[in-house]
Amino acid sequence: MTLKSTLYKVSLLTFVYLSGCEVINIRGHEIDFEQLKKVKVGATTKEQVAEFFGTPSAVSTFNNKTWFYMSERTSTRAFFSPVVLASNITRIEFDDKGHVKVIDSLTEANKIVIAHVHRSTPTAGYEFGVLEQIFGNVGRFNGKDPDMGRRGR
Repeated sequence: MTLKSTLYKVSLLTFVYLSGCEVINIRGHEIDFEQLKKVKVGATTKEQVAEFFGTPSAVSTFNNKTWFYMSERTSTRAFFSPVVLASNITRIEFDDKGHVKVIDSLTEANKIVIAHVHRSTPTAGYEFGVLEQIFGNVGRFNGKDPDMGRRGR
């Protein structure tokens, strides 16, 4: 067996080994849907929801009547980019008395991809070129420390 064929086999086996390494990452609060069935609209309180699921991932910005539980499950293989396997956002809204008013769940099927806007806002002022930035400070500094003449030094 030659050195070249041995090197080829070792690199092939290394690639196969690394491509088989899969890591599953779970981020956020995974809601158990059997547990979610226990939550009854109009009867379950905020305290009971907190006992079932823990503290929410996010709370509504304008009031604390809406709680969000978010989770995402991703798969990463070796050096490849992560792939989203499942994601879920559960929204629980409460009424003024603290009882559950609405329960919603959004999954990957409800996901909408939004295109980014690539415009930029023009600003007033002068734009320096590359050479102006490089050579702009030449001669501005004389090597003296400006803080040396201050008191307390």
